Amino acid sequence: MDRRMRDAVRALVMDPDRNVLLVHFDWPGSDVPGGFWACPGGGIEPGEDSHAALRRELLEEVGLRDPCIGPAVWRKSHVWDMPGWDGQTDTYYVVNVDHFEPVPQLTPEELRRENVHGVRWFSPEDVARGAVVFSPRGLSSHLAELWRDGPPRAPRDIPPL
Repeated sequence: MDRRMRDAVRALVMDPDRNVLLVHFDWPGSDVPGGFWACPGGGIEPGEDSHAALRRELLEEVGLRDPCIGPAVWRKSHVWDMPGWDGQTDTYYVVNVDHFEPVPQLTPEELRRENVHGVRWFSPEDVARGAVVFSPRGLSSHLAELWRDGPPRAPRDIPPL
C-alpha cells in the first residue's frame, strides 16, 4: 500500500555560537509524554515551494523575517496518525542567523492550535546533554557530523526517531 506522506520543511536555525533555536511540540495522545523539542517548520501548502513554506513557518513560529536559507542537509520520514495523511517527510535546511529573541507572529492561542508550546535556544552542550527529548532523537550526533564535515551534497536520510 502506498502511504500518503505530507511534504514538510524544517529550519536548523543556528547562531554564530552554534546555539540551535527549537520549538516545543506537544499534543494530546502523543507517544512522547511531555512533548519534544524540534526544528521550527511544518507542512508545505498547495502552491508553495519549500523555501516559501520555510519562510512562512519561521515567521509564524519564531518571528524570523526573510531568512537566508542555506542547503538542505537532512531528510526524515515518519509514519504516524495525522488527519488526511499517513505521516510526514521533513527536509531540513540550514538557516544561519545572528542571535535574536524569538517573537512568534502567531498568537499564543494560534501556536497552541498548532501544538507549539514554547520556543527557545539550546546550546551545543544542552543538546549533547539530552536533558529533554529532541526530534530527531539523534540531534546531537547529527549536529556534530554537520559541524565536522559540513553540509552534504544532497540531504542525508536520518532515522525517524
